[in-house]
Amino acid sequence: MVAIILLLVLPLLFATLVSFLNRRVRNSVAIVGVLSLSIITLFVWFEGRVVSFELHHLIKYLFICVDTLLLLFFVWVGWRRKQRLVSLLAIVQLLLFVGVLWIAPYESGNDIVVDRLSAMMYLVINIVGGVIVVYALEYIETEPFAQAKKNRFVAILMLFLGIMNLAVSANNIEIFFLAFELTTLSSYLLIGYRQDEISITNSLKALWMNQIGGVAILLGILSSIMLYATLYFDRLIASASGQMLLPVVFLIFAAFVKGAMFPFHSWLLGAMVAPTPVSAILHSATMVKIAPFLILKLAPSFSLFLSTTVALLGGFVFVVASLMALNRDFFKEILALSTVALLALMMALAALGDEKATMAAMILIFFHAISKALLFLQAGVLEKLYHAKYISDINSLVDKAPRTIFFILIGFASLMLPPFGAFVAKFMALEALSEAIVTNPLYLFVLLCLIVGGIVLAILYFKVASKLLAIDTTHNSPNEKIPLLYFIPSTLLVGLLVVCVWSIYEHLGAIESLLALMIILFLPLFWRMNLSHSKPMHEYNCGEIDTFEISIYYFDLKQQERWIYLSLIFWALLVVGGVL
Repeated sequence: MVAIILLLVLPLLFATLVSFLNRRVRNSVAIVGVLSLSIITLFVWFEGRVVSFELHHLIKYLFICVDTLLLLFFVWVGWRRKQRLVSLLAIVQLLLFVGVLWIAPYESGNDIVVDRLSAMMYLVINIVGGVIVVYALEYIETEPFAQAKKNRFVAILMLFLGIMNLAVSANNIEIFFLAFELTTLSSYLLIGYRQDEISITNSLKALWMNQIGGVAILLGILSSIMLYATLYFDRLIASASGQMLLPVVFLIFAAFVKGAMFPFHSWLLGAMVAPTPVSAILHSATMVKIAPFLILKLAPSFSLFLSTTVALLGGFVFVVASLMALNRDFFKEILALSTVALLALMMALAALGDEKATMAAMILIFFHAISKALLFLQAGVLEKLYHAKYISDINSLVDKAPRTIFFILIGFASLMLPPFGAFVAKFMALEALSEAIVTNPLYLFVLLCLIVGGIVLAILYFKVASKLLAIDTTHNSPNEKIPLLYFIPSTLLVGLLVVCVWSIYEHLGAIESLLALMIILFLPLFWRMNLSHSKPMHEYNCGEIDTFEISIYYFDLKQQERWIYLSLIFWALLVVGGVL
């Protein structure tokens, strides 16, 4: 119990401290905070027991006050920025929140429950998120902000970790709503941190879209109170199993919003204008991971119809988002769309509810967090050291930035090759879906989507890798120099990938294990790449005029987005109709 309380309180304490310190002391305090959270998280994980307790009623009253002030702040933001939709949604939330307080039953229960799923999320939040915070200490110093604003940036990132710890610990849905809204606030502040026109616009989009998720949670709470007279997840899941699932449907909808499921993906793509640590922490350790977590939490209450619908929708979005990433040039946008795709796959697997699919979803959540954190950190290095944001800008970077390219290749490999967890998760997903087809033939569609989407993502990763590995023979490049606080977090993430592989190694067969060993032995060669000592051969055409013609297919799905949205409306109507 003490460890859980520390994970909830320490981020607030360290966030407060780093707000008022000079750079050197701030960095030291932030690193100590990250180490403390990581150690406590490992203790909770290895202890391996379920921890549950009820919060004091004064703390609950404090949470109610914070929730009210937060919604009033959203009303003020909408009025100040002349965004009526933001204010309107905040007012709707206020009215619904008052309704919840008005009809809420007096019941005693465990407000905080930390099970194996929550403990796994702690690993993602505090270890992977902590590494990103360390990286941000160096990154933010390259931004043209005053020192106080730089400190606030680090403080918000630290606070974000505590908010996520609360979100994955909450058994009281009202407390979960508070954490949900606090993540919305944090993303709004971080996305708009540069305060230019596009940052402000995209932060407001993230705000109002995620407010829709907040409205859905409040509707879920109201329907849970009216149908089952409870505010607690465990009691709702036990009561709703096989019966009226309206509260669960509202909570699933909130997960879709937070997880950037179509048509709510645009807020996550817009978040790419934020400083790179924000993109990294949104995509890997915080925010969007609420979506598959919530589906996993609610899955025991799913009916066959609801499970099938969520799985079909997840498979559909997995393929479409993967295809959309193929024609993008902005590196961070490519990573963002692949995140949307993989989040949809996580939710599809989580909805199946059987043991293999659940394990596959959890493994995918964990390893995706590490891989995407690693890739986004390298996107920041490319941006700051080489002024490269687009795929067209990163051609022939292998001779200029061999270490950065090594980290990127590791990131891509960890998402599609053995022995890494993402490969194992997809392998387990194929097995789970193959077995599920026997009882529900509709899962064949999800299986086909998994195969097609996996192939498309592999093509995407190889496309980017081929650009990175192209060699520029026109000049020699100096040795790459990476700041220590860029290099150490990336190295830690690679080490984390390798160490965590052994925990799932038993799922690999002999052939996959041999292939994995060959890959691991081959990868260090990239580390030793130093093409500055090579003797390049320049092009020679014997004085002849040489013309080169090539034709390619160009994927542009922007014109098809209206049909995607119409199909999603159809799915939504189908779900609501089936439930009602």
